[in-house]
Amino acid sequence: MSETPGEARDSDIPGEAWESDDHVRRTVVMTVGLAERLAAQAERRGLSVSDLLVDYAEDGLRRDGAPG
Repeated sequence: MSETPGEARDSDIPGEAWESDDHVRRTVVMTVGLAERLAAQAERRGLSVSDLLVDYAEDGLRRDGAPG
């Protein structure tokens, strides 16, 4: 299955994802409680949950001293 880089496609097929040079789409499995907390925080900050997760991941990597 081929997709154009940067083209998002909604799918319920497990394991299906798209990647391009600057984006990766994956399914993340988490508890309902955590998902609700993230959604509420994203709404408070005016972000999508994806953007909030990116912010949190970048902050954590900086804190851990990971190269970037």
